[in-house]
Amino acid sequence: MTDEMEEKILGTTTVTQRWRISLIKAVREELEKDADEIEEGDRLVYKLADGKIVIELA
Repeated sequence: MTDEMEEKILGTTTVTQRWRISLIKAVREELEKDADEIEEGDRLVYKLADGKIVIELA
């Protein structure tokens, strides 16, 4: 048996002008499970892990 990461698609978003993106509600809800409510100005960290991009609160 291989050790595979559990995957769950939360939704999609469109990249807009100058690579700005908005977090969709499902992503905000998942991030908020481990932290307080996410507010404007909060910092997110984008990491490359095993060829995947991971988003976490900083």
